[in-house]
Amino acid sequence: MSDYQIGSRVSTSVLVEQLSVKYHPAYEFRGDRYSASVDIGFGMGISASVTLSIADARALAEALPGVLAEHDAVLSVSADKAA
Repeated sequence: MSDYQIGSRVSTSVLVEQLSVKYHPAYEFRGDRYSASVDIGFGMGISASVTLSIADARALAEALPGVLAEHDAVLSVSADKAA
């Protein structure tokens, strides 16, 4: 019998009607320093948002073209099979 380590995972499903992205520069408030960040808002009946550090936003920006290329390849294969 094998042992498997289960990693933590968070998953949710949200119907997105509107997507917004906003940059927040670094700032100081009451003696505390806050780093720059990017807020991604998902507007709908109930709104939700994700705040990313600039490093994570860059990682996401680097990964998205590859993910979109994979999606386009799948669509292309599906179209070829349908033809």
